[in-house]
Formats: sequence, C-alpha cells, structure tokens
Amino acid sequence: MRFLRLFLILLTCTFSLHGQDHSFAWFTDTHVGSPTGETDLYSCIKSVNNRPEIKFVVVTGDITEKGRNIELEKAKELLNQLKVKYYIFPGNHDTKWSESFCTKFIELWGDDKFAFEFNQIKHVGVNSGIIWRGGGGHVASEDIIWLDSVISNTPKSTPVFLYTHHPLDGDIDNWFKVINAARKGNVQVLFYGHGHNNRADTINGIPAFESRSTLTGKGIAGYTLCTVAGDSLFFSEVASDTIRQAWGATNFQFPIAVPPVDSLQFINYSASISWTKDLKTTISAAPLVHDNKLIVAAANGMVYCYDQQGKELWKFNTGGNICSRPVAHLDILAVATHQGDLFTLRIGTGKVIQSIGLDFPVTGQLALTPTFYQDEKTMGLLIGSATGKLYCYDLFLMNEIWVNASAQQMIETQPLAVDGRIVFGSWDNYLYCVDAKTGTLNWKWTENKNFYYSPAACFPVSDGKYVYVSTPDKFISKIDLLLGTTVWRYNMPPKSESKKIKKKDAKKFEYANWETIGISEDKLTLMVKSMNDRLPPPGSIKKNLTSGTGWIPRQLHSKNITAPLCSV
Repeated sequence: MRFLRLFLILLTCTFSLHGQDHSFAWFTDTHVGSPTGETDLYSCIKSVNNRPEIKFVVVTGDITEKGRNIELEKAKELLNQLKVKYYIFPGNHDTKWSESFCTKFIELWGDDKFAFEFNQIKHVGVNSGIIWRGGGGHVASEDIIWLDSVISNTPKSTPVFLYTHHPLDGDIDNWFKVINAARKGNVQVLFYGHGHNNRADTINGIPAFESRSTLTGKGIAGYTLCTVAGDSLFFSEVASDTIRQAWGATNFQFPIAVPPVDSLQFINYSASISWTKDLKTTISAAPLVHDNKLIVAAANGMVYCYDQQGKELWKFNTGGNICSRPVAHLDILAVATHQGDLFTLRIGTGKVIQSIGLDFPVTGQLALTPTFYQDEKTMGLLIGSATGKLYCYDLFLMNEIWVNASAQQMIETQPLAVDGRIVFGSWDNYLYCVDAKTGTLNWKWTENKNFYYSPAACFPVSDGKYVYVSTPDKFISKIDLLLGTTVWRYNMPPKSESKKIKKKDAKKFEYANWETIGISEDKLTLMVKSMNDRLPPPGSIKKNLTSGTGWIPRQLHSKNITAPLCSV
C-alpha cells in the first residue's frame, strides 16, 4: 500500500512537471499579401507583445497569399517584431506558386519544419504543403523520415504536440504515415490550420484542434491563445484587445492508445510491375524515358539513370535543386537547376559535356524545338524562368539564340513546340505563342484574368491546328493555333445538352478538370482527368467535332480511376 501511495505521488509530480503553467500563441493562415494580411498580422503581433504570459508563438502555414519572395520577406519582417521566439513552417499557399521552388522559405527561416521542447513538452511541426501543387497536402518522404527520428528519440514520458497545416485526414494524402510515426511517441494533441475556423475534433483517437486565421474575415483580426495548466490544455480566441473567448480544451491522457493505420496508398488494378525504387526523397519533375533508359531528377539535385531492369547506370549531383524535367536528344541529356546551373551530360555515361551558369532561376520544364542559330539548323533548348522570360539556347553550343520577355510572371509549364511555334503559359493569366526561330510574339490568350486561374501549370497539347489547355477554373479551352482565338471553352455540357439531363444525374456529366490534359498519338482524342471520380455513361452525349459539345466518353476498366476521354 505504501508503495502504491508513493507511486501515485510520483505520478502526480510527473504530470505537474509536464504541466508547468504557461501560455503560447498560435498564429495560422496569416496570408501576407492578401488585402488585409499585413495589417491583421501586425495587430496580432502587437497583442502578443502586450501579453507577458505568452512564452513563444507557433505559426502553422499559409504565411503568405501566393508564396512570392516579396511576400515571404514581408512576413519575416513582421514576425521578427515579436518579442518572443516563434516557430514556423509553410502551407499550400506558400508552396503552390513559389517562384523560388520553396527554397526562399528555408533561406529566410533556416528550415520548413521545427522541433523544440518547452517545459518538458515536445513541440513538433512538419510541412504538409506540396511544391507547385494545389490545395491538398502531402508530407515529403524525407520529412517523414525526420519526423520518425524525432518522435523515436523523444522519451515516452514526454508529451508531444504535433503541428501540420492540413488536418491529418484525407486532406494529406499520406496522413497515415505521419500518424504511424507519431504513435511511436506520446503524442497528445494535433494542431492544424487551413480551414480558418476554431474547431475541436478527434483524429485517429488523438484530440485535434483547428484554429482561426489571423485574418479579419467577418470579424476582427485574432489568434488562438494556448494555455497549459497542470495536465490540461485550454484554447481561447484573442481578437484585438477584447476579452479572450474560450473555445476548446483537452486533458493529457497519458498515454493515448493510437491505433496503427494500414494503408498501401497504391492500388494495382492490372499492371505488371517490373521493379520499384525508393529514393526516399522528393521527385518534383516527371521521369524521362529515352533510349531504353529511365532518367529521374530529384528535387535535391540528384540525377539518376536506370536501365529497363532497374539497375542504376549512373548518378550525377548538380549541387542545386531541380524542379524542371530534363530533356534528351541523341546521346545528350540537358538538366537545369533552379539556381541557374545548366548541364549537358552523356546519357550513356553521365559524364558532363558542358555546364554554364544562367543569371536567372529556372522554373519551367525544359523542352526542345528545331530552330536556327547563325543560319544553321540546330536543336533549341527552351528554358522558362521565374521572371517570365522564355529563353532558347543552342543545345550543342550552349549559346543563347533568343529570349522572349512577353510574360510577366513565373513560367512553370513545359513549352509546346508545334509547327514552328512555341506555346506556353505563365502565372500572369496568359497563354503565349511565339515564333520558334526568332522568339517573336505571335499572340497571347486569356479567358480569365484572375491570377489563380492562369493557364500556367497545365502542359498544353495540340492536334496541329488547335491548342488545348486546362485551367484551374476547371475549364478546358480549344484555341486556334494560328490566330489565338477561342473556339470553345467549358467544363459542363452546353445549356442545350444540359436541359436534357435530369437533375439527379447532373453530376454524372460534370467533367471538371484541374491543370491536366493529354492527347492521343493520332491527335483525335483528348484525355482529361476528372475531379469527380466518375465517367458519363458511354454514348450519352452526341458527337460534335466542331463545337466541342460532343464529348464521347470511353468507359475505362480501372475501378476508381477516372480519365474521361473525348473526341476533339
């Protein structure tokens, strides 16, 4: 009995140590660069500086509106006015449109994740923003490894507070990997933003809390005050200098039984897999197949070459970060880093042929086009930049042939070379067509001048007469290649067709699509990846090649994978 009493006393002391009373501020979704982002964040910073009970600040993503360098620099300038230390990582708004390939964030803050201990509580924050992808979340392979290491090396007696930008559910495609790493430790609470609301929930048995944005919204600027008292954690909203409003709380239930999550994340319906290779790092650019070899460029700057059996033939370290897919011609591989280093390598050996330093960040996917240099036929290497300029270099001599400065914002897409013309989009709302020989502008096109709907990430395709592009407003457009005029544009059947569709079946006919489009080798069929996990019934809409109203769906055999096909 005496031993039991002593155990209870020790246990009480343990919880008391873990729960030394303190408070910290939680900022999220500050969106610096939006109309009120700066002033709202500054208001919250002033509030924190006037509250001596606040020991530190955690900032959980969407720091900026568009992830632009100037926005990130302004956010740091503001946050550095805090009188207490702060810990920060990015969100999807900081990664989707980043002209720095998300390197600016790390340059400014030293890292895009954090782990620290305060009053015997471990705080761990991991980035769930995806480089150059939409609003959903993904935790990079290297960050999963880092998280697993941090959690595994934290004593089981130490409570862990885990922070992400997206909730650890379907919003993060590999959320289960984060949960499986976190369950190895004493994870007590999940914190996340993204939704701009105060909300208490439970995710896989773990208490989870979403915080409001610092933005004014419908009320006034504010943030969440988190207070640790004994074995409890309390959440309250602080808006300007008003009295704080309590909205959530949880106890430290030591330990929480977090069940493992079993998920393959990959469903093989009918493919025969020859080999797999886990590089344990982020691959942002698509792999390249050339001369029976597979070439993979990783975001960390490594280039790998494999044969058809998966044997590594060679690897090359560029010393930078790679966001652009390499291109190949004959036995020459061209690869560029975001920092502006351009290399040509022998595909057979991986040996460097030439290397030059460019004076601009490379953001566009590399492409090739037949052209002329000093009146001699050659192969032109197309390079899109963070500033919007499109360059054409001689692949063999590495000399600049021409530069087009029509676009005003980052080029992310892969330029399309067709019939002596180059078509590419930019994050300035426009699709451009320039002459392949001189770089002279032929035309520019837009149907939506909203930045967020720019034809910038989609790789345009062409049948030789028309160009097809998918934009983030979920429209597909058919554009005359010669004139740059719109032939048709839609994401739903025309009204004449829609009237024939029963209301309950309307969803079956929606072909909303986001920045993805393809075309068959015979140039007669567009391939569109739907966002709705379904296909219209075969033959349900009549064929009309000229107006674009005749989408002829071909039913696929792959369950749960949608790629509606249509005649063009």
